[in-house]
Amino acid sequence: MAKTLHVGPANFCWFRDPAKALCLRLAGTPDAKKPLVGMCDSARCPQATHHPCHRPVWAGQAQAIEVFITSPRVAKGEKLRLVPERDRALRVVAEIDTASAVPTERK
Repeated sequence: MAKTLHVGPANFCWFRDPAKALCLRLAGTPDAKKPLVGMCDSARCPQATHHPCHRPVWAGQAQAIEVFITSPRVAKGEKLRLVPERDRALRVVAEIDTASAVPTERK
């Protein structure tokens, strides 16, 4: 398993099947032997996982994007382009929160 796990600041990449790696498909290099970390879109890749240790990265991304969306100095078209990026970061944060929530005891 150690050869398949690639630890990143925003996700863990379980590079088990190069054919499923989104980064390799995007780069057009399906025969690569390791992931292309710079091309990673972990919110869309089936081999990427997000954990509580990754939450600050995604929450910070959403917060940084929100600054631009709410700024009067940023063009309207750019704000529209940023909304899906912010929403994706917030979705990942919500998924991390849901997955790491402690189940409540039933009586």
